[in-house]
Amino acid sequence: MRVFCYVPEGEAPQVRVGDAAKVKVFGLGTEPILGAVTRFAVRLDPETRNMRTEIDLPNADERLYPGMYAEVALEMDPREDALAVPTSAIDSDAKGTFVYTVKEDRIEHTPVKIGIRDDAQAEVIEGLSEETAVVARAKQAPAAGSIVQAATTRDKS
Repeated sequence: MRVFCYVPEGEAPQVRVGDAAKVKVFGLGTEPILGAVTRFAVRLDPETRNMRTEIDLPNADERLYPGMYAEVALEMDPREDALAVPTSAIDSDAKGTFVYTVKEDRIEHTPVKIGIRDDAQAEVIEGLSEETAVVARAKQAPAAGSIVQAATTRDKS
């Protein structure tokens, strides 16, 4: 089955044939169907400033029908080794963007530089290492200097 979607002008240059696609078809539950970009227009629609992109999906069980609506998520320009934190861990003030970290059982205000960001995660380009303990929710973090006991969790996604 072929799915058509329209990629906004700002993301169009990153689209490549073979990019992974997750398609959630309305009416078929919440589990996405995995596919890949098979072709794209290589031009923007002059009225909408979007680029038509096509994704082929498997349809062996014939549950997909022409005319169905879906939500499409494309994985463009993947960064396999990127360091990411939850977006809820990021905050900003007059001095810039930061996260709260735990060092020697104390909360610290740590400046960071953020790269690609989505609703759930943000890439950290500068300011953290993989071993740094980060407070998951900046808005609920204790004040800098507070004594805490870090609990470690890892996101498997």
